[in-house]
Formats: sequence, C-alpha cells, structure tokens
Amino acid sequence: MPGPAGREWPLIAFTILSQAAVGAFWTVAAAFLGANPGSALIRNPLFTLLFLASVLAALGLAAAVSLLHLGRPGRAATALANVRASWLSREIFFELAFIVFVLILAILRWRGQESGPAFRALAIAAAAAGALFLLSMSRLYMLRTVPAWRALHTPVSFFATALLLGPLAVLAGRRILFDFAGSISAFQDKAVLTSLAAIVAVLLSVLFLTPRAGALGPKTETLRDLPAGRILSLLIFRLLYLGTAMLFIFFFHAAQNTGYAILAFIAALASEALGRYLFYALYGRIGV
Repeated sequence: MPGPAGREWPLIAFTILSQAAVGAFWTVAAAFLGANPGSALIRNPLFTLLFLASVLAALGLAAAVSLLHLGRPGRAATALANVRASWLSREIFFELAFIVFVLILAILRWRGQESGPAFRALAIAAAAAGALFLLSMSRLYMLRTVPAWRALHTPVSFFATALLLGPLAVLAGRRILFDFAGSISAFQDKAVLTSLAAIVAVLLSVLFLTPRAGALGPKTETLRDLPAGRILSLLIFRLLYLGTAMLFIFFFHAAQNTGYAILAFIAALASEALGRYLFYALYGRIGV
C-alpha cells in the first residue's frame, strides 16, 4: 500500500464501519437468541426494521468507501473469483453473505415472521457470517512480508473494535432503533459489560501487542510513517480516549442517560480511529 497512512482513510473508514456494524448485530443477536420466549426482548423485538436497516446502511457505506481505495473500482467484482485460496475473496464473500442474511431478516421482520425458528436460524447464520467476515479481514492483512501486521495484534484489534463500538452504537441509538416500552436493564447491562471488556482487551493490546511499542509486540524497524516518539504520543492519546469512553460508560450505567452513551461512543470511535491510523502507518515490507 503505497503512500502515507493518511491516504488510507478509505480503508480506515471501511474497517471501522464494517466492524462496528458486525459488533452491533452480535449485541442484538446475543440478546435475542438468549432471551426466554416470554421475555420483553421477544415481545418488543430487538430486531426492528430500523435497526436492521441501520446495519445494512453502515455496511453499504463501508463498501462504497472502500471502493475509493481501488485504482479501478470497476474490477472489484473480480475479487470474488478465488474464494478457495484468497483471503480477499473470502472477505468479500462473507461480507456479502452477512449482508444477504441481514436483508432476509429485515424482510421476515417486515412480514411479521420474526418469532419463528427460521428467523432464529438466520440470526445465527448472520452472526457466524459476520465472524468469518472479520476473521477473513484479519487474515488478509497478516502478510508474511509485513512483520507489523503478521502478529496477534491484527485479529485482536479488529475483533475488539467490533465488540467495543458495536454495543456502544446500540446503547447510543437505543431510543430510536428499538421498540422498547421502557428500559430493558438486562440487555443494557450485558451491552455495557461487553463494551467494558472490549476496552480492557484494547488496553492490553496497546500495552503488550502494539508493534515497536508493546512489551510483546513485533520489534520491526520497517516503519512507513512514524518514528517511535510519534507512536508513543498517539498511543497516549488513544489511552486517554479509552479512559474517557470508560468514564462515560459508567455514567450511563448509573444515570441511564442516553447522552452519556453517545459521548462514550464518540470517545471510543476516536480511540479506534487513532488505532487504525497507527495500524496502517506501521506498514512496511521486508524482502522482495
């Protein structure tokens, strides 16, 4: 990927948007599939048309933005030609599968068939397709010739972004996206715990797995943009944003004020944008 990391903003936007969409779907799917048949989560479905449309819109926007990174966007369809051997093909295949499953769920929801076994099976299939989409995305970047990316840091950071931004997006939009008559405390508590666990995972990844700076990260010298001093300053700002997000999550949990969830999401988004910028800035090939 030639050019400074600042030119990779289409990929930064694509990865963060798509990971957040998958994480939001996981959050709702886990609550829906784990609910008792007579619970409020079933009587007031989490899988509303507006929520499913929002997931599809985020994925569509992510796909559109990613095309800006291609020199010839018209050739994007050819990337599906080698699913058996190419992680890029697998990434696109599972992304499309996830989109199709979510679209079918939206159609069933529109037709009032959201409580049958077919709906639950499709929700499980969509969640699995989302996981395989993120796994393929991670493996696509773990190139033998890029030491900074061929490490545990890559999949951990991608999945942690989904598990951090997804639940926070759901909490921030809960008053608009869902058919809740009131507060659904069990669902909200699980979303809060998931986002806090993801913050801990991100913190550990920053401290231990970040290339050059982390205690256990690869010590590659093939940096493209950033000297060690700038890496440290970006990590400090990222930690500050994560701490701010955690603070607002606690405020939300205590006050049940959606405004705190929105602020937590904004702070977490800033943290992940910095982390993803650093990810691309650490690109550097070795060998031929």
